Amino acid sequence: MNTFKSVILNAIVLFVTGSLALGQSDPNIKVYHSIEEGLKEPNKVEYLEIESISDEDSLKLLSQFPKLQSLSLIDFHSASAPEAIADLKGLKELRFINDDFSTIPASYEKLTNLKRLEFIYDTHLNVQDALHVINKIPSLVELTIEGLPGSQFSDELTFPSQLHFLSLRNNHLDHIPRGILNIFGLKVLDLGDNEFLELPFHLSDLTNLNTIYLDRLPFIHLDKAFPILNNMPKLKIVHLEGNHLDNEKIEGFRELSLFQLFLDEDLIMNQQKVNLDMPKVSKFSNDPNDASIKIPIKRE
Repeated sequence: MNTFKSVILNAIVLFVTGSLALGQSDPNIKVYHSIEEGLKEPNKVEYLEIESISDEDSLKLLSQFPKLQSLSLIDFHSASAPEAIADLKGLKELRFINDDFSTIPASYEKLTNLKRLEFIYDTHLNVQDALHVINKIPSLVELTIEGLPGSQFSDELTFPSQLHFLSLRNNHLDHIPRGILNIFGLKVLDLGDNEFLELPFHLSDLTNLNTIYLDRLPFIHLDKAFPILNNMPKLKIVHLEGNHLDNEKIEGFRELSLFQLFLDEDLIMNQQKVNLDMPKVSKFSNDPNDASIKIPIKRE
């Protein structure tokens, strides 16, 4: 792995296994970083992160952790995600980062308590095959698929209809898959750091959406996007950080919009001419050593 990718991956791991992990706001919760460490006190293991494991059979030892809720698997080198995970009936959160597998076992539908599933930089993942299984996980409400080639996301993809949160960030998308439009209960949609030009008109059919991330979209046509966003009755927050925006256009949208805009003020042209009364947010950095890759998403 080259140095730049290593830095980015470490930052991603830090972010997703810290800021977004279940219960991580509680400083008293301990995250175990190997199976060996957990086996010293198996009845206390709730949060486990495993990196660069090569012996798939050792994952069968995960059944020794009766209270396991959150599992992160990093740099797992196999053609398929491990079958042993399907036996973790109490698992609520499953995260894969920079793994080599292309498929997930059909037995994952037995993860009936799983609420959150994340694939981050799992670049070999066959999204269509994975979704066939993911759609059968009954309690899943949060799905993240990030850092994949955009060619994986066809309009024929079907996403779980019960999702409340979906992230397709940083997938080089040149369009938004139409399957998203059938997730009518969706509340948070992250489409940031992609390459599409326009939002589909029927995005306004997502009548429960309250937050959308449209940050770091260099080609987005805002003049066409805002009328669509304004037709979304519950939309409260639109993130546009990391975009070079014309202040005249933004000022007009701010006056007409029914939602709150989040912007990087230093990326707005002629900033001194307009008083943008908007909330301050973390700015994106060009420094690859900066771990602030994206703005944390507030989950309900």
